[in-house]
Amino acid sequence: AFPTKKWAGGNNPKAIDEEAVVRLANAAAEAETVRRVVLLTSVGVDRTGEMPFLVLNLFGVLDAKKAGEDAVRRAGESGAYDYAIVRPGRLVGGPYTNLDLAKLMQIEGGAENGVTVEAGDALLGDCKRDACAEAVLQCLERDECKNAAFSIVSNEEAALTDEQWKDAFLGMQ
Repeated sequence: AFPTKKWAGGNNPKAIDEEAVVRLANAAAEAETVRRVVLLTSVGVDRTGEMPFLVLNLFGVLDAKKAGEDAVRRAGESGAYDYAIVRPGRLVGGPYTNLDLAKLMQIEGGAENGVTVEAGDALLGDCKRDACAEAVLQCLERDECKNAAFSIVSNEEAALTDEQWKDAFLGMQ
């Protein structure tokens, strides 16, 4: 991501993806009622020295997201809560909020909501917003996603069933 007028007044990756997430992770760790935290970040956080992530991280966006991930993971590993870190590819499909090719071309990302899920930061591609939202919900509901970090991109297959989500999460353990 590149600086825009939206970054004015402290609305920038360091403030949002790092500092705010660190504060949220710490507050969640202190709250006795928080059982699970699901953080949505981005593919590329572990590959900032590789293309295309080298360019995407020129202004520290992926570094800030990684720092937020680290805070959530640290608190989770201390026993404060379970966590899941969801790393989608480039978000496509409405609403079109970014000034990029996906917005200009109104890219929907395919007819189906199929996804490829892989542990860590290994995938590259687009991820439909609704498929990404489904992954977040699955992480909130499934113990199989406990303390996991994974990447997700859309594919042209049918959407995963609940059983397939379970199997995908178990396959990452």
